[in-house]
Amino acid sequence: MESTGGHDDHGGSGRTGSRRRPSPAVYRRRRLAVTILALLVLVALVIGGVVLAGALGRGADANAGGSPTPDATVAPATEDPAAPTATASPGPTATASPGPAATPSAGATAQPSATPTDACDPDDVVVEAETDRQEYGPDDTVILSLVVRNTGDTACTANVGTSQMEFLVTSGDERVFSSIDCQESSQDLERSIEPGADQRAEFEWPRTRSMPGCTPVQEEPGAGQYTVTTKLGVRSSDPVGFTLQ
Repeated sequence: MESTGGHDDHGGSGRTGSRRRPSPAVYRRRRLAVTILALLVLVALVIGGVVLAGALGRGADANAGGSPTPDATVAPATEDPAAPTATASPGPTATASPGPAATPSAGATAQPSATPTDACDPDDVVVEAETDRQEYGPDDTVILSLVVRNTGDTACTANVGTSQMEFLVTSGDERVFSSIDCQESSQDLERSIEPGADQRAEFEWPRTRSMPGCTPVQEEPGAGQYTVTTKLGVRSSDPVGFTLQ
Protein backbone atom coordinates (compact mmCIF):
# COMPACT_ATOMS: atom_id res chain seq x y z
CA MET A 1 0.00 0.00 0.00
CA GLU A 2 2.76 2.45 0.84
CA SER A 3 4.64 1.50 -2.32
CA THR A 4 1.59 2.26 -4.45
CA GLY A 5 1.03 5.65 -2.77
CA GLY A 6 4.61 6.71 -3.36
CA HIS A 7 4.29 5.86 -7.03
CA ASP A 8 1.24 8.07 -7.35
CA ASP A 9 3.01 11.06 -5.81
CA HIS A 10 5.88 10.64 -8.21
CA GLY A 11 3.60 10.49 -11.19
CA GLY A 12 1.73 13.71 -10.18
CA SER A 13 4.98 15.61 -9.72
CA GLY A 14 6.14 14.56 -13.19
CA ARG A 15 2.96 15.95 -14.92
CA THR A 16 3.38 19.33 -13.19
CA GLY A 17 6.97 19.75 -14.35
CA SER A 18 6.20 18.94 -18.03
CA ARG A 19 3.65 21.86 -18.68
CA ARG A 20 3.37 22.76 -22.49
CA ARG A 21 4.20 26.30 -23.90
CA PRO A 22 1.67 28.08 -26.25
CA SER A 23 2.18 27.48 -29.96
CA PRO A 24 3.46 30.26 -32.38
CA ALA A 25 -0.05 30.56 -33.88
CA VAL A 26 -1.41 31.59 -30.50
CA TYR A 27 1.27 34.29 -30.20
CA ARG A 28 0.37 35.68 -33.65
CA ARG A 29 -3.34 35.86 -32.80
CA ARG A 30 -2.55 37.68 -29.59
CA ARG A 31 -0.32 40.22 -31.38
CA LEU A 32 -3.03 40.77 -34.04
CA ALA A 33 -5.65 41.39 -31.38
CA VAL A 34 -3.39 43.93 -29.65
CA THR A 35 -2.72 45.73 -32.97
CA ILE A 36 -6.45 45.95 -33.82
CA LEU A 37 -7.22 47.32 -30.35
CA ALA A 38 -4.53 49.99 -30.78
CA LEU A 39 -5.95 51.03 -34.17
CA LEU A 40 -9.46 51.29 -32.73
CA VAL A 41 -8.17 53.55 -29.97
CA LEU A 42 -6.36 55.75 -32.53
CA VAL A 43 -9.49 56.07 -34.73
CA ALA A 44 -11.57 57.00 -31.69
CA LEU A 45 -9.08 59.75 -30.81
CA VAL A 46 -9.14 61.15 -34.39
CA ILE A 47 -12.96 61.19 -34.54
CA GLY A 48 -13.13 62.87 -31.16
CA GLY A 49 -10.71 65.57 -32.34
CA VAL A 50 -12.76 66.27 -35.49
CA VAL A 51 -16.00 66.55 -33.53
CA LEU A 52 -14.36 68.92 -31.04
CA ALA A 53 -12.95 71.11 -33.84
CA GLY A 54 -16.38 71.30 -35.53
CA ALA A 55 -18.01 72.34 -32.28
CA LEU A 56 -15.42 75.05 -31.76
CA GLY A 57 -15.90 76.27 -35.36
CA ARG A 58 -19.69 76.52 -34.99
CA GLY A 59 -19.26 78.42 -31.78
CA ALA A 60 -16.90 80.90 -33.49
CA ASP A 61 -19.45 81.42 -36.34
CA ALA A 62 -22.19 82.07 -33.81
CA ASN A 63 -20.07 84.67 -32.07
CA ALA A 64 -19.26 86.33 -35.40
CA GLY A 65 -22.92 86.99 -36.23
CA GLY A 66 -24.62 83.72 -37.10
CA SER A 67 -24.62 81.49 -40.12
CA PRO A 68 -24.63 83.16 -43.59
CA THR A 69 -27.91 83.51 -45.42
CA PRO A 70 -28.07 81.36 -48.57
CA ASP A 71 -28.34 83.19 -51.86
CA ALA A 72 -31.81 83.29 -53.36
CA THR A 73 -32.20 81.43 -56.62
CA VAL A 74 -34.39 83.15 -59.23
CA ALA A 75 -36.23 80.76 -61.46
CA PRO A 76 -36.10 81.70 -65.17
CA ALA A 77 -39.27 83.21 -66.58
CA THR A 78 -41.35 80.87 -68.69
CA GLU A 79 -42.12 82.24 -72.13
CA ASP A 80 -45.54 81.80 -73.63
CA PRO A 81 -45.03 79.45 -76.61
CA ALA A 82 -47.99 81.06 -78.34
CA ALA A 83 -46.57 84.59 -78.14
CA PRO A 84 -44.73 85.97 -81.21
CA THR A 85 -40.95 86.04 -80.96
CA ALA A 86 -40.19 89.15 -82.95
CA THR A 87 -36.61 90.44 -82.75
CA ALA A 88 -36.28 94.20 -82.79
CA SER A 89 -33.59 95.45 -85.11
CA PRO A 90 -31.54 98.42 -83.97
CA GLY A 91 -32.88 101.78 -85.04
CA PRO A 92 -31.09 103.92 -87.57
CA THR A 93 -28.40 106.29 -86.44
CA ALA A 94 -28.16 109.55 -88.31
CA THR A 95 -24.94 111.54 -88.04
CA ALA A 96 -25.22 115.27 -88.22
CA SER A 97 -22.56 116.92 -90.34
CA PRO A 98 -22.03 120.66 -90.48
CA GLY A 99 -23.25 122.33 -93.65
CA PRO A 100 -21.38 125.03 -95.54
CA ALA A 101 -21.05 128.33 -93.71
CA ALA A 102 -22.89 131.26 -95.26
CA THR A 103 -20.71 134.02 -96.73
CA PRO A 104 -21.97 137.49 -95.72
CA SER A 105 -22.10 140.18 -98.40
CA ALA A 106 -19.53 143.00 -98.41
CA GLY A 107 -21.96 145.50 -96.93
CA ALA A 108 -23.33 143.20 -94.20
CA THR A 109 -22.72 144.08 -90.57
CA ALA A 110 -20.88 141.40 -88.58
CA GLN A 111 -23.04 139.80 -85.89
CA PRO A 112 -21.70 138.78 -82.48
CA SER A 113 -20.94 135.11 -81.98
CA ALA A 114 -23.59 133.02 -80.27
CA THR A 115 -23.00 131.54 -76.85
CA PRO A 116 -24.04 127.94 -76.03
CA THR A 117 -27.19 129.29 -74.33
CA ASP A 118 -28.44 131.17 -77.40
CA ALA A 119 -31.12 128.71 -78.52
CA CYS A 120 -32.56 129.19 -81.98
CA ASP A 121 -35.92 130.85 -82.29
CA PRO A 122 -38.29 128.18 -83.70
CA ASP A 123 -39.44 130.71 -86.29
CA ASP A 124 -35.84 130.97 -87.57
CA VAL A 125 -35.37 127.19 -88.00
CA VAL A 126 -36.32 125.60 -91.31
CA VAL A 127 -36.30 121.81 -91.79
CA GLU A 128 -35.93 120.39 -95.29
CA ALA A 129 -35.82 116.89 -96.83
CA GLU A 130 -33.54 115.83 -99.68
CA THR A 131 -32.68 112.70 -101.65
CA ASP A 132 -29.41 112.00 -103.45
CA ARG A 133 -31.32 111.16 -106.65
CA GLN A 134 -34.86 111.16 -108.03
CA GLU A 135 -34.96 107.55 -109.22
CA TYR A 136 -33.41 104.42 -107.72
CA GLY A 137 -32.79 101.12 -109.49
CA PRO A 138 -33.41 97.77 -107.74
CA ASP A 139 -29.82 97.63 -106.46
CA ASP A 140 -29.32 101.34 -105.70
CA THR A 141 -28.87 102.61 -102.15
CA VAL A 142 -31.46 105.16 -101.06
CA ILE A 143 -29.84 108.08 -99.20
CA LEU A 144 -32.20 110.49 -97.43
CA SER A 145 -31.08 113.78 -95.88
CA LEU A 146 -32.47 116.04 -93.17
CA VAL A 147 -31.37 119.67 -93.41
CA VAL A 148 -31.72 122.17 -90.56
CA ARG A 149 -31.21 125.76 -91.72
CA ASN A 150 -30.88 128.93 -89.63
CA THR A 151 -32.77 131.70 -91.39
CA GLY A 152 -32.24 134.18 -88.57
CA ASP A 153 -29.81 137.09 -88.36
CA THR A 154 -27.64 135.69 -85.52
CA ALA A 155 -25.92 132.43 -84.77
CA CYS A 156 -27.85 130.10 -82.47
CA THR A 157 -27.82 126.55 -81.14
CA ALA A 158 -30.28 123.79 -82.03
CA ASN A 159 -30.68 120.18 -80.92
CA VAL A 160 -30.00 118.16 -84.05
CA GLY A 161 -29.59 114.80 -82.28
CA THR A 162 -31.37 111.57 -83.11
CA SER A 163 -33.69 112.22 -80.17
CA GLN A 164 -35.34 114.96 -82.25
CA MET A 165 -35.19 113.70 -85.84
CA GLU A 166 -37.33 111.35 -87.88
CA PHE A 167 -37.26 110.15 -91.51
CA LEU A 168 -40.77 109.20 -92.64
CA VAL A 169 -41.35 107.41 -95.96
CA THR A 170 -44.88 107.23 -97.37
CA SER A 171 -46.58 106.09 -100.55
CA GLY A 172 -49.71 108.11 -101.16
CA ASP A 173 -51.66 107.91 -97.89
CA GLU A 174 -49.81 104.73 -96.80
CA ARG A 175 -47.22 104.95 -94.05
CA VAL A 176 -44.31 102.77 -95.24
CA PHE A 177 -41.35 103.38 -92.94
CA SER A 178 -40.23 105.53 -89.99
CA SER A 179 -36.71 105.73 -88.60
CA ILE A 180 -38.03 105.84 -85.02
CA ASP A 181 -40.05 102.59 -85.18
CA CYS A 182 -37.06 100.35 -84.35
CA GLN A 183 -34.74 102.94 -82.84
CA GLU A 184 -33.28 101.38 -79.68
CA SER A 185 -31.55 104.49 -78.32
CA SER A 186 -31.21 108.16 -79.16
CA GLN A 187 -29.07 111.09 -78.15
CA ASP A 188 -29.15 114.86 -77.96
CA LEU A 189 -26.69 116.87 -80.04
CA GLU A 190 -26.52 120.64 -79.59
CA ARG A 191 -24.92 122.41 -82.55
CA SER A 192 -24.30 126.07 -83.24
CA ILE A 193 -25.60 127.22 -86.63
CA GLU A 194 -24.43 130.44 -88.23
CA PRO A 195 -26.93 132.74 -89.98
CA GLY A 196 -27.86 131.27 -93.35
CA ALA A 197 -25.93 128.04 -92.64
CA ASP A 198 -27.32 124.56 -92.05
CA GLN A 199 -26.71 121.24 -90.32
CA ARG A 200 -27.23 118.07 -92.33
CA ALA A 201 -27.94 114.46 -91.31
CA GLU A 202 -27.96 111.55 -93.77
CA PHE A 203 -29.85 108.28 -93.41
CA GLU A 204 -29.62 105.13 -95.56
CA TRP A 205 -33.10 103.67 -95.95
CA PRO A 206 -32.85 99.84 -96.12
CA ARG A 207 -35.89 99.72 -98.45
CA THR A 208 -38.00 97.91 -95.85
CA ARG A 209 -41.32 98.54 -94.16
CA SER A 210 -41.70 99.23 -90.44
CA MET A 211 -44.43 99.64 -87.86
CA PRO A 212 -44.54 101.37 -84.45
CA GLY A 213 -43.06 99.13 -81.77
CA CYS A 214 -40.86 97.44 -84.39
CA THR A 215 -43.53 94.88 -85.24
CA PRO A 216 -42.10 92.62 -87.98
CA VAL A 217 -43.38 93.25 -91.51
CA GLN A 218 -42.65 90.64 -94.15
CA GLU A 219 -43.75 92.61 -97.21
CA GLU A 220 -41.12 94.82 -98.86
CA PRO A 221 -41.83 98.06 -100.71
CA GLY A 222 -42.26 97.48 -104.41
CA ALA A 223 -41.61 99.69 -107.41
CA GLY A 224 -43.50 102.96 -107.45
CA GLN A 225 -43.69 106.54 -106.24
CA TYR A 226 -42.66 107.41 -102.67
CA THR A 227 -42.16 110.56 -100.61
CA VAL A 228 -39.89 111.34 -97.66
CA THR A 229 -40.68 113.84 -94.92
CA THR A 230 -38.08 114.79 -92.33
CA LYS A 231 -38.89 116.05 -88.85
CA LEU A 232 -36.88 117.78 -86.13
CA GLY A 233 -38.87 118.11 -82.92
CA VAL A 234 -42.13 119.81 -83.83
CA ARG A 235 -40.77 121.10 -87.14
CA SER A 236 -41.49 119.16 -90.36
CA SER A 237 -40.24 119.51 -93.91
CA ASP A 238 -42.28 119.52 -97.05
CA PRO A 239 -42.49 116.02 -98.60
CA VAL A 240 -39.99 115.24 -101.33
CA GLY A 241 -40.83 112.60 -103.96
CA PHE A 242 -38.64 109.84 -105.44
CA THR A 243 -39.16 106.69 -107.46
CA LEU A 244 -38.20 103.07 -106.86
CA GLN A 245 -37.84 101.06 -110.07
